[in-house]
Amino acid sequence: MEKLKRFFLEVRAEMRKVTWSGRKEVRSGTIAVLVLSGIVSIFLWIVDFGLSQLVRVVLG
Repeated sequence: MEKLKRFFLEVRAEMRKVTWSGRKEVRSGTIAVLVLSGIVSIFLWIVDFGLSQLVRVVLG
């Protein structure tokens, strides 16, 4: 039981050391992820479309 108590005291001490991101940082990070995800999606769509056309030409 003593080990469990010490564990939770250490967890509490570590959580006090955590620095949480502000609203502005979270928003800008979210926007960056969404934009990059969109760019990668479009790139992969173009590559897939191009390879599909290539396969049709080679097999057709």
